[in-house]
Amino acid sequence: MLLTSITLALVTAAAAPPAGKPAPKGVISVQVEVASGTAAGAQAWGKELRTALEARADEFRLAKPGETAALVVRIDSVVPGQGASSVMNGTLVQGGQSRPFSLNYPGEIRPQAERLARKLRTLAEQTKAGPPAAAPKK
Repeated sequence: MLLTSITLALVTAAAAPPAGKPAPKGVISVQVEVASGTAAGAQAWGKELRTALEARADEFRLAKPGETAALVVRIDSVVPGQGASSVMNGTLVQGGQSRPFSLNYPGEIRPQAERLARKLRTLAEQTKAGPPAAAPKK
């Protein structure tokens, strides 16, 4: 009986998340869409973002064909910015809500796609929460 109690206590302690660390959040299914016929820059963004999201398997998984993704990232366009920078225009779609965004970036797409993948969960949570409430009128 004592051995069973000790074993149960060890199993319970091992299964509990460490103190001070939040419990891991679920994996979000995501789909990256790039309209056919868009410029090569937008197609490259789609490819690099998919690769970056696949590398973050603890947070995201690419939706399977025919599956409705919990989060859709649409790459709308990539246009020249000021100087040597470029601007990627996109839209986050989650739960029927769309949130357009622009990302101004210098240089290569890959590091920027990885940076977006790191921040995508936060952006998705903000989109899910909806726009901030307006201050009440006095």
